[in-house]
Amino acid sequence: MSEVGFDDLLRRLEALLGEVEELDEATRARVFELMDGFDLIHRTALGALGEALDPQTLERLRGSDPAIAWMFDAYRVGVDERSEADAALESVRPYIHSHGGKVEVLEVRGGVVRLRLSGACSGCTASAVTLQDGIDEALREHLPGFVATEVEEDDAEPHPPPSSVILELPQFRG
Repeated sequence: MSEVGFDDLLRRLEALLGEVEELDEATRARVFELMDGFDLIHRTALGALGEALDPQTLERLRGSDPAIAWMFDAYRVGVDERSEADAALESVRPYIHSHGGKVEVLEVRGGVVRLRLSGACSGCTASAVTLQDGIDEALREHLPGFVATEVEEDDAEPHPPPSSVILELPQFRG
């Protein structure tokens, strides 16, 4: 398929999606369920492909055709999501470190980022606020495909934050 043909197809699909939005709720829900199913099939297959091929082959394929590059980008094929999540958290790490805490990305799968909060964050009663207002916001803004966080729990005793400042997160509010 030529690049012009692919771009035309993308525009047509966007127009059809607009038409689907105008359908009655029940029909629209079924169409979106169908689309979500196809998306999951593609995401699963392309994810397996990305894991099966070496980085050089992925880059060669990505550069061979704009449609392939688009598909790889759309489905994050060959992307080290853990490294991307780590990079996304760089904006909040200084704040967390300033309060004696640490955040570590353990795994990223399907847009779900599994984290460990440690140091002063471990057991801190304000860590949920830090997570929601700081960490989740940074991931939403800087990690394509971010869905949610899961925090690995530890056995630390609940304790108040090191200072009341931890509840003030203006730099993370939109």
